Amino acid sequence: MSVLLPQSVALCVPAFRESLVGFASAISALDPAPGALLAVDDGSGDGTDVRLQEAGFEVIIHEQNRGLGAARNTLWQRAEELGFSAVAYLDADVHPSPDYLSRVCSLFGSDEFAGVGGRNMDIHPQGRADRWRARFWPQQLGEQTLMNTPMLIGACASYRISALRDVEGFEPEHRTHGEDVDVGRRLRAYGHRLLYEPDLVVRHTREDTELALLRGCYRHCHEGMRATLRTPGAGQEPFSLVFGMSRKWLRAPLASLLRRRDLKEAVLGSAACSAGMLGYLVAWVGAAKTPRERSM
Repeated sequence: MSVLLPQSVALCVPAFRESLVGFASAISALDPAPGALLAVDDGSGDGTDVRLQEAGFEVIIHEQNRGLGAARNTLWQRAEELGFSAVAYLDADVHPSPDYLSRVCSLFGSDEFAGVGGRNMDIHPQGRADRWRARFWPQQLGEQTLMNTPMLIGACASYRISALRDVEGFEPEHRTHGEDVDVGRRLRAYGHRLLYEPDLVVRHTREDTELALLRGCYRHCHEGMRATLRTPGAGQEPFSLVFGMSRKWLRAPLASLLRRRDLKEAVLGSAACSAGMLGYLVAWVGAAKTPRERSM
């Protein structure tokens, strides 16, 4: 490993039916610019590929949707073919600051970390679902720097390609969520270190309906539990995930009622935490059944 320069980093975007509103201008404002802009259009069929090309990306098209894990693999493998040392993944619904890439490179250091990442922050949430997500389900790992975190937030995570090759990249079974948990835990088990820096922030512009929020909470927890069960001993364990959700299940509705006197938000919070808990339990029970089913 060696010191990373911005020109040795490919900025990579997995995309599925993205509008790219504001995203293209944020990417064009990066200073310094990355060595390449790479994107996967994962079977969108709605002109996402054209919008990405207009934004300056080399676009690799998956004719059918193969999911987030597979899209991330396509991207780092293409970056490796082009001779890059690292990939900086960004979701298509975030806005990085102009100095984002230079900060990423400085965080890597000379040879200390295999990956670095920060927080995906809802800066100005609009609807009730977005405000609830920003308060109670933020895409971050806390307020403290973590020098050996078991995962990075996928929306703004960067990795050395050599480290991804060590663990054979992302797990394609994780189609919508959990690929960041899985690869982080496997990197840590391999002996690599990941750095979480809360001051490294990208602005999240996603807008959710209440139903989309519930689906997202379920999928996030279901896939996160699957990844956790695959890699025991590499970080947070199943019981702690369930315990943490139990606390949120109590805390979030009470905060909505006592602090904001918002009954609708309290009901939404209870439903969202229920969806998350269901996701954890379905994945856990499914993993327990699998060995018995295979032995039959």
